[in-house]
Amino acid sequence: MTASRANDAQVPIERHYGGPPEDRSLREWVDRRAADGPPYRPYAMIYTGQGSPEMTAERIRMLREVGAESVLLACDLPSQLGFDADHRLARAQVGRAGVSCSTLDDMRAIADGIDVHTVDSVGMLANSVGHVGLAQVHEVLTERGVADRVRLVMQNDPLKEFTARGTELFTPEQSVRIACDAVGYAVENEIPGYAMTVCSNHYDVAGAGPVTALAIALANGVAYLDELVARGYPATEAARRMMLFVNERSDLFVGAAIFRSTRVLWGELLRERFGVRAEDVPPVALMGYAHGLESDREPLANVARVAISVAAATLGGADYLCAASYDEPLRVPSPDASALAVRTLRTVGAEHGVTNSVDPLAGSFKLDEVQARVEADVRAELDRIFERGGAVACLHDGYIAALIDHGRGTRQRQLDAGERQFIGENTVAAPQWRQLFTGSSAPAPGMDTVESALRERIVEHKDKHAGPALDRALDKVRVAAAGTDNLVPPTRDALRAGATIEQILSATRAGFEEAA
Repeated sequence: MTASRANDAQVPIERHYGGPPEDRSLREWVDRRAADGPPYRPYAMIYTGQGSPEMTAERIRMLREVGAESVLLACDLPSQLGFDADHRLARAQVGRAGVSCSTLDDMRAIADGIDVHTVDSVGMLANSVGHVGLAQVHEVLTERGVADRVRLVMQNDPLKEFTARGTELFTPEQSVRIACDAVGYAVENEIPGYAMTVCSNHYDVAGAGPVTALAIALANGVAYLDELVARGYPATEAARRMMLFVNERSDLFVGAAIFRSTRVLWGELLRERFGVRAEDVPPVALMGYAHGLESDREPLANVARVAISVAAATLGGADYLCAASYDEPLRVPSPDASALAVRTLRTVGAEHGVTNSVDPLAGSFKLDEVQARVEADVRAELDRIFERGGAVACLHDGYIAALIDHGRGTRQRQLDAGERQFIGENTVAAPQWRQLFTGSSAPAPGMDTVESALRERIVEHKDKHAGPALDRALDKVRVAAAGTDNLVPPTRDALRAGATIEQILSATRAGFEEAA
């Protein structure tokens, strides 16, 4: 193994330092990455979407050209809630905080901005509508002949919606069924990638803090795996289709420790709760979203914050990584800010030696102690959750919400007390010079016109596809929901027949009501 001298001082840099990690999950990750060769960096992922499918396709095309390798679609709120653009409750929300994606034709138009022959992975935010989201993405990849190569990166984690985000549509039990139908479909059809992303990030943002958030997310992961194993899927195959989305946005070392700890803890759960032999534990895929406590007062200062957060996740071993845009506290990111976020991912991944060695922080006295504390705290909280009956039981009895409430405000209290420094806020504040750090990004214009066009578009789509064929397809979705059949196959058939997301969700709900 030849050392790299790709630095100005020509100091030799080895691929890995020190002996193999004691923990098997970390050891497997290090061995796998070391065999691949440098650079040891995550895939540059974009989370993007706004306005119409065509607008989003144009944005994706630009971001791919500046270095994005993985595409995660941000759907607008109506799409996340199962409303079409013409629904009265969708008013003033269509295409605003994400792309309007109600039909298979919408997904096809979005995919026109993706070179599916070079992209690593494609997915979308589809938490409470997992069967529809997976069916849309997989259908388009199948049509373009790349479904066996391009990986899925579906979010599809509904349990967090009940306490951390708020787009839940069904009961927790029904939501678990839908999410696991998507994972089961991926297992049965050997679809590459991740049909589910179990998220701690959103619990952290809601107030739980990253350590408690990780414990809740791992408990949710166990709940999904319990359901999948009960259906007869091997734990190893189900876990192979699940990605974990973790985060820590305020400390480089704690951030790196969170990612390393997640590998250790997830491996433990698979061995101890599901009886997976140590040598059969599948490698866990980790996703991060590099935020850096962005401020809306001095947006350009956020560039440095995000870059350090990218470094933390990269050093900790993220496999997929998004980077926040510097204007994200102000609006849906502008083109220039989105492009800079991708450039930040690729710059940290290629320069300054951050990715020349795998697991470069291993052996640090500081990292070891921080990681040990993280793991101990997460294990203790997991034990409490499991003693109360698991993630779903704790959701019903209010324990998860109480955990979030308990942690909420920690950051602000520390800032107010002067325990932490926030440049431009509680230290080095210079309001008279704030305009120097505002940047030049601007919001997308004409969104009222875009929304009106999207309403007309969905009405025309419904008129075009209405008829017996669509009714039969939707009835198959209802029958599947009323029984135990996997929801994804009839959902794909309904999409092909021209069904909208709202129509599919209505059929799903009708089936659930029949079964109740």
